[in-house]
Amino acid sequence: MAYALSRLGPERLKNSAYRMQSLFPKPEIGVAYPPYPVLGSDFPVEPPSPIDGMYAAVTRCSPRLDTCDRDKVWEEEKLTRLQAVQGFGRNVGWGGMLKGWEQVGQMGGWADWVVLDANLFDESVDLRTVKVQETWVGGKRVFKREADSIVSETVKAQD
Repeated sequence: MAYALSRLGPERLKNSAYRMQSLFPKPEIGVAYPPYPVLGSDFPVEPPSPIDGMYAAVTRCSPRLDTCDRDKVWEEEKLTRLQAVQGFGRNVGWGGMLKGWEQVGQMGGWADWVVLDANLFDESVDLRTVKVQETWVGGKRVFKREADSIVSETVKAQD
């Protein structure tokens, strides 16, 4: 976002760049499956971490800077933490047309997942400090930080 003003100019930046909130469906749409925005990074331009992306989405600031005055763009386009998690999580399944995407987070649903050291939905938590403790893919732990696991060694993968 830091270079956007100089490259796009104030009018284009104001009217078209970095839209997020306006892309999320409103309840009054009334369709069964509205388009769900899929969020991600433009690595290597942006940091690859989904948590950094969530921070940028909810604050409209760079996750790498202590101050964000020059990076604030479209304050009204901030996402809620829930929308940011959905954009980097559940909505990815929808965007990838994965069968069972709508059951993510439910028993029998499809998901690879991570264990974090903090609650992403706690507004007092600075998202830039959240660390992944474990990563699970296909029911198997593929990454574990130094500390003891808080999850059972084996989790049966759901087909």
